[in-house]
Amino acid sequence: MERNQAQVIAVSLISTLAAISIGYLGVQIFGRNTMYIIATTMFGLGTGGSIGQILVEKRQQRVVQTQSKQR
Repeated sequence: MERNQAQVIAVSLISTLAAISIGYLGVQIFGRNTMYIIATTMFGLGTGGSIGQILVEKRQQRVVQTQSKQR
């Protein structure tokens, strides 16, 4: 496993645990319906960001053809 991949996995796990903790505390403070709205909004932003990143990567994958030199 590459170092970058391990870092991404670690950051993802930490982020997930932080989101669950913050979500739990948010329910206690703001109430259930408000937290559902916030969670849905965050899910939408995450999905939009992921789709945007995929589209950017597809645009950057251009095939470059090289011509062989003839003598």
